[in-house]
Amino acid sequence: MIKSRLNILMAERGIRSIAELERQLIISNLSVSRPVLHKIYYNNNTNKTYIETILKLLDFFNCSIEELIIYTSPKK
Repeated sequence: MIKSRLNILMAERGIRSIAELERQLIISNLSVSRPVLHKIYYNNNTNKTYIETILKLLDFFNCSIEELIIYTSPKK
């Protein structure tokens, strides 16, 4: 299972909404659609999110993948 930490990174930066994050990404020349950000934020289909989007978020937050995403194995 993949769990996003996007909400935590946003809070640490004082970003209060997905819309605000989208605006800041555009300003940073890292355009990511709001629906994709929404999926990542709410952990919906995160495993199907394009790697390019993850890389853009890593670049924007200047963080490692471990800071953005937590991987835990599914319980059997």
